[in-house]
Amino acid sequence: MGVVGDQVALQHWLSLNTAERDATCDVVELRLDTLNLPPQELRRLLTGNTQPILLTCRHPAEGGSSPTEPAARAAMIEPLLDLASLVDIELRTAQQMQDTIQKAHAAGAFVIGSFHDFKATPADEVLEGSISFAQPLGLDSVKIATFLNSQEDLIRLMRLVCSPHRQRLSVMGMGPWGRVSRLVLAKSGSLLNYGYIGTSNAPGQWPASELKQLLSQL
Repeated sequence: MGVVGDQVALQHWLSLNTAERDATCDVVELRLDTLNLPPQELRRLLTGNTQPILLTCRHPAEGGSSPTEPAARAAMIEPLLDLASLVDIELRTAQQMQDTIQKAHAAGAFVIGSFHDFKATPADEVLEGSISFAQPLGLDSVKIATFLNSQEDLIRLMRLVCSPHRQRLSVMGMGPWGRVSRLVLAKSGSLLNYGYIGTSNAPGQWPASELKQLLSQL
C-alpha cells in the first residue's frame, strides 16, 4: 500500500507510468483529509488511472485533518466511491457512517474499519474488542495501527494477527519498532501493509517502493 498524503506526493504518483506505479505499490491510499482537493478536481486528475484506490478521510483524533462530523466526512468520500476499490472508516464512527458503508458496498468497494493509537499499544482486551466491535457493522476487514514502546508490544501484535478471527486483519506498528513490525507482521499474515509515497505520515513507515521490494523477498 502506498499512502499519498499531500499534493506533492499526488503529483509525483501521477507522473509515474503504469509500470512505475505497479513497482511502487499494489494499492494507493488517497488521504482525502490532507490532499484538500475538491472531488471534481481529484476525479479529473485520476482520469485513466488503473491502480486500485483506497479512499481515506481520517478523523482528527486518529491522526487526520478531516471534520469530526460524520456527515461532513461522508460528503468527502461518497462523490468518489465509483473510483474506489477500498474505503477506510474509523471504528469510532462506523455506526454513524452506516449509510456510507452501504453505499461503498453498492459501488463494489470493500470497507476497512480502522483503529489507531499513536501513544501506545493497548491491552489485548482492547485490541480484541475492536475486532469484535467491527463484526456487526458491515466492515470487510479491520486495520489496527499502534505505537510500539517495546519488543513485547510487537510480540502481542504478532499474536493478534496470527490468531483466528472472523475479520481479516491489517496490523502494523509505529515508532522505533515500526519498520521492523511492518515486515514481521506482513510475514505473519497482515493483509495490507502501508508505506509512504512522498512524505511519511506515520512514524515507522517505509517508503512504499522499498517496502514492496522487501516484502517480495520474505
